Amino acid sequence: MANKFDPMDLKQILTLHLDGYSNRKIGSVLGISRNTVNTYMQLFASSDYSFQDL
Repeated sequence: MANKFDPMDLKQILTLHLDGYSNRKIGSVLGISRNTVNTYMQLFASSDYSFQDL
């Protein structure tokens, strides 16, 4: 069964990104793959939201 998207995951990823963590380090901290972090970051970048909107 595939993992389900959790909005809190995205918020954690973005928070760590803003703290200066690399995508590899974010994946390590959260226990997810670097590719998952990359995917979430790309999805967020294509949205109409900014980091300050969080």
